[in-house]
Amino acid sequence: MIKNIVFDLGNVIVQWNPKYIVSQYMSDEVLQDKLITKLFGSSYWQSFDEGTLTRDQIISNVQQTLPEEHHTIVHDMVHHWHKHAPPIAGMEKLARELKDQGYQIYLLSNTNIHFDEYKDTIPALQYFDGYYLSAQTKLMKPQPDIYHDFLKTFSLTAEECIFIDDLDANIAGAIDVGINGYLFDGDVTKLRKYLAERTSGEVRK
Repeated sequence: MIKNIVFDLGNVIVQWNPKYIVSQYMSDEVLQDKLITKLFGSSYWQSFDEGTLTRDQIISNVQQTLPEEHHTIVHDMVHHWHKHAPPIAGMEKLARELKDQGYQIYLLSNTNIHFDEYKDTIPALQYFDGYYLSAQTKLMKPQPDIYHDFLKTFSLTAEECIFIDDLDANIAGAIDVGINGYLFDGDVTKLRKYLAERTSGEVRK
């Protein structure tokens, strides 16, 4: 019986598009690609999400790889990237429907410790029962330990959960520990149909 619906954040609840984010700060496409590589595509950003690098440290480290005229942009993007990651259309309604049907809803995300600064700007999250952030535990998807610790943290049973993520590796990691997985491709209508079929008649208030 499915009792818990678990969502990733980027490209599931909100849009995560580094190209778009950087384009809000500069128009030169060559410089955009350079900033994407140096910041969002770097090991620094992964360490930031892992909780092993602070916000000040990632800013300093990336600034050192770029000309001084880009330093303010780096600072602003690290602090405010979430302002350019709008909600996925239809996800708030889906979360509300699932909550009304009696399911527990959770977030399992590779993201940094500053989540509390912007979570209230994401409408769907008001229906969530708990958040599990990689930076708080220094565990990252798709490592098996993160799924085990997530289940332990919220006292959940793997087979009673469905995990929704946009990356194959993360879904595979969940399935390996017994959690049901759904690879999200951006189509909320298709996801709603899948959940209706997978959970039909199982949990209701």
